[in-house]
Amino acid sequence: MPGVKYPESVLQGRKGTDHKSGKPHTKAPDWGISTRDAAKMLGISTRSARVMLNRHKADFHLVSQQGRCACLYWDRRVVERMLAKRMPLVTSIPEKLCTAKEACYILLVARSSLTRYVKQKLLHEYRVRHATRTGVRLQSYFLRAEVRKLAAKRNAARLRAEQAQKARLQRNYAEEKGGVPPR
Repeated sequence: MPGVKYPESVLQGRKGTDHKSGKPHTKAPDWGISTRDAAKMLGISTRSARVMLNRHKADFHLVSQQGRCACLYWDRRVVERMLAKRMPLVTSIPEKLCTAKEACYILLVARSSLTRYVKQKLLHEYRVRHATRTGVRLQSYFLRAEVRKLAAKRNAARLRAEQAQKARLQRNYAEEKGGVPPR
């Protein structure tokens, strides 16, 4: 209000309180780990860590500190459990595995068909974390033997369908003309 003079202590706020809201600063919980520390443990960016921890419904606590922005503290047990479940980082891909691109080439299908085969349990998908120039990537690989076996199975089914179609056409021709169709 104009003309009203507030004491200096009111204008500066009490020590240990937020000057905007007047609420006291909260302390970091002893069960928690900051987003930055969780990101370092997981080997990803802080934004990715927040998204991943939210997706896994980890408990968090918002801590406001004097002179700094608010910080999220996450349940340490959830972060450690996620870290234990992550796939190990590999340096080289074994020869028996093929990439999704190679599998598509062998099977003569689109990537969406590979996903369908995985859901139908005709193919096994192996998710592997490996280091690249820009960071760590998670990539899908398939067993080369499984892909070749499925390709042979699909090829045999296609040949059977073509032979059945040819036999049907020959029967229809023979019925119409009353004789044996030319070859």
